[in-house]
Amino acid sequence: MLERFQLLRNIGQYDSVNAGAQIPLSTLTLIYGENGRGKTTLSSVLRSLGTGDAGLVLERHCLSAANPPHVVLGFAGGVTVQFQHGAWSAPMPRIAIFDDAFVAANVCSGVEIGTGHRQNLHELILGAQGVALNAALQVHVARIEEHNRALTLKGNAIPAAARGALNVDNFCALPADPDIKASIATAERNLAAARSADAIRQQAPFLPFTLPAFDVDAMPWGRF
Repeated sequence: MLERFQLLRNIGQYDSVNAGAQIPLSTLTLIYGENGRGKTTLSSVLRSLGTGDAGLVLERHCLSAANPPHVVLGFAGGVTVQFQHGAWSAPMPRIAIFDDAFVAANVCSGVEIGTGHRQNLHELILGAQGVALNAALQVHVARIEEHNRALTLKGNAIPAAARGALNVDNFCALPADPDIKASIATAERNLAAARSADAIRQQAPFLPFTLPAFDVDAMPWGRF
């Protein structure tokens, strides 16, 4: 349990404060003050300690301070944790901060509650084990989505003209024909014959057959 803010230096409103070392914290401690007095800075420091995100402290570096932020916190059992040289000396992942930043990130942003807020709140309710299981689930979901994308690409590769009235599933479910090559050759011959017949039908009809005319009276019959 956090027992003391032993040192807050060069961060936010805290130029160099070590008076907190003499103020013990209990299981329930109320910290109050006017706006701009550093309450949010304390929340950022504790959130940084709980998440390991050093940026939450570094972004509150005093503009007038020449040296980087330095924080010393005292915990039960004489344990001391420091933030110095841009990092914490030891992680404290069991620290959780529930403030307006938590609400904005997990529950609500302004007047709109988005899908991301609901998902984050759901993961929070699940707890650590539930979050781990949910992370494993998301891996499987991602694999399923990738598989579906691959199926869609393969389905789109089949021309609609080749499928005819069949959808992709029914087209792929058609039984394989072991004599497909012979069937294709027969179909090509039939198509060529049909095209030849059509070309013949388009030709002009044959002229009627007639015999030449003979002048029988002019024939020299007497010579025979």
